[in-house]
Amino acid sequence: MSFTRKAKVRDIPLSDPGLGERSKILDSTTGVEAVRRSIRRACSRDAIRARLRWILNVELVLSIGLTGLSHTAAAASSQRSLAITIHVHNYAGVAPETLRESEEVATEIFREAGAETRWVVIVPTTKNDPVNSADYPIFTSSDIQLSILSSKMSDRLGVPNNVMGLAPGTDTQIVYVFDSKVETIFWWLLRERWDGRLDRKVSRAEVLGHVIAHELGHLLLSMTDHSALGIMHGEWNLTDFQNAVRGLLLFTPEQAEVLRANIRRRSGQQEMLAHGD
Repeated sequence: MSFTRKAKVRDIPLSDPGLGERSKILDSTTGVEAVRRSIRRACSRDAIRARLRWILNVELVLSIGLTGLSHTAAAASSQRSLAITIHVHNYAGVAPETLRESEEVATEIFREAGAETRWVVIVPTTKNDPVNSADYPIFTSSDIQLSILSSKMSDRLGVPNNVMGLAPGTDTQIVYVFDSKVETIFWWLLRERWDGRLDRKVSRAEVLGHVIAHELGHLLLSMTDHSALGIMHGEWNLTDFQNAVRGLLLFTPEQAEVLRANIRRRSGQQEMLAHGD
């Protein structure tokens, strides 16, 4: 699997398997059909590929580049407890310890912004009876579906090697993380560390946790683009990962303020539903 350092996402073509194969993009592994249906919830069946192509073209994805700066200060703490619930669909089979550590990394990032996170891991019960993000109900606007896709899933979607995750839109309540791409970046960072270009080791869980926080940030900030600084920066480089391991790759103070306001709004909607208003 190659790694293009200088190419931007919009410069990398997204392959199209053709109409005959389009309906079977994600049908070959357990739980994959669930991902196809969950994407279809955000857009029609015929528009799945077009929607993903648009997402990649406008760079609503997290990718790796050699340019750009990343430095941000910790955001102000919230005056009240604000929380979101993330339902994790681990289609990639990420090791439980790695997944737990990545959740802790993302939790700390959101805590710095004044928000708390709850994590619910959704595990398929049997091969023929998977629990999936399409059938599992979204109870409130404070519930977000996180699908961690396997290598076969992301390859069938034609995801470029330097893209680690995407949010199909700010109104879909679901984000995707591509585990094989995260792993590719992790091994690249290990080589950079070995060659002396990285002064601290970055764990796989740290990479995954920051990618998860970034993609969730798109939804919670209602953000359809990227920022010049902080965790919502679009193309990460060695400086960004160095900041990540030091706990400095965070939401900017301005982003944290918007994030808290949006979570507060989501929580208010949840309370209205609970009281039947």
